Parts: sequence; structure tokens; C-alpha cells
Amino acid sequence: MASRTHHVHHVAKDPQAAADFYINHFGGELFTPEIEYRGSSYISVMLGEVEIRIRGLRDDEDDSMAKVGRGLHHFGIQVEGIDEVAERLEKAGVVFTKKPGDGVLGSRTAFIIAPDNVVIELVEEPE
Repeated sequence: MASRTHHVHHVAKDPQAAADFYINHFGGELFTPEIEYRGSSYISVMLGEVEIRIRGLRDDEDDSMAKVGRGLHHFGIQVEGIDEVAERLEKAGVVFTKKPGDGVLGSRTAFIIAPDNVVIELVEEPE
């Protein structure tokens, strides 16, 4: 049985701002325009072959739903030219927890904080 990553789920205080982050910084494409679904806003973005499903807070949820540590530590986005990508992100005000440097198995990596404290690892694979 073949498997693939279907989606990543992002709970956001502002779903449109989160969607814009993936669209503006990583070339994501709007997949599902913002709708109301089960008591919250819902929007999704395609990043390559993976859908990032973003939903807002529901009436019975507080900001703790949008904090790191709810089971998923981070997800990775493969980039080309990590130094240039990092420079562009830094100019845009994106916060880094690790600047570009050595990663695993010859890769170069950096870690950033996306909206709602989502941790993203940027990965540039060796040629």
C-alpha cells in the first residue's frame, strides 16, 4: 500500500494571515478559500504536493490551541538557496531560532517561527 503525506493541520488565531505566510514566503497556492466549517474559519494552501489546512479558533477554544507542543514539534520545507531564502525572510521580520547552518546528512538547515508559533525547519539538501 502506497502512502504519502496528505496534509498538515495548523490551528491559527488568524487563518488568513497564516495562509498568506505560506503563500508569500514559500510560493504556496490557495487551495480552499476561507469558509466557515464546524464553528471556525477554515482555509487551505497547497505547498508542493502537501495541503496545509488552517483553521481558526472555535468559540470554546483559547489561544493555547495555537501554542507549540501539542504533539507536532515542526515540519520541514525544502528550499533552494537557503542563505538567500533566510535573508529574504529576515528582512520580512520572520523570527529564526536557528540561522542557516549544518544539518543532518550534509544538508543545511534553519528553523523559523511561522504564525501561531508553528516551527518550520528550512532544509537545503546537498547536491
